[in-house]
Amino acid sequence: MSRHSRAGLLAGLVLLSPLALAATAGPAAPASPAAGVAAADPAAAHLAFAAALEACVPASHQSPHPFVRDFVIEHAITGLDEGLCGYSQTMPGEMRMACRLDEAGRAGLAAEFRELAEGRMQGGTGEQPAWTGSCEVLTPDGGRMKLGKD
Repeated sequence: MSRHSRAGLLAGLVLLSPLALAATAGPAAPASPAAGVAAADPAAAHLAFAAALEACVPASHQSPHPFVRDFVIEHAITGLDEGLCGYSQTMPGEMRMACRLDEAGRAGLAAEFRELAEGRMQGGTGEQPAWTGSCEVLTPDGGRMKLGKD
C-alpha cells in the first residue's frame, strides 16, 4: 500500500475519536478489572478501564467498533515506562494505535471511556483530542504515522 493510500485510509478512520477506532492486537496485557464485567455490564467495564488508565496499571478491555460490524477493539495498558503510560488499541485494516501518555493524556482518554460508559461518546471530523498527539498508527507493513498534534 502506498504512503498516500495509507494516509487516505487513516484519514477515513480518524473521522471519530481514536477511542472509537481499532487495529491489530499487540502483546496481550494482563487481565484487567474490566475483564470480568464486560459481558455483564459494558458501562461498568468502561469505567473500570478508565480507572486503570488513570492509575496506569496493566489492563485490557474490549469494546465493539461503532462502524465496523463484527470488529472488536482490543484496548491494552502496558504500564509506566520512563514516566509515560503505554496504551494501545487495535484498528481495522490490521493496524494498531500506540500511545505513550503523560498524566494529562491518561486523564483525557479516561474521560472518553467515562463518556462511552454514559453513552455520550461520539465521533466527528473536528479537532482530535490533545492526548492523540502522543500516539501513532502502526501499519501492517511496519509504517508509522503520527496521530494528532503534539
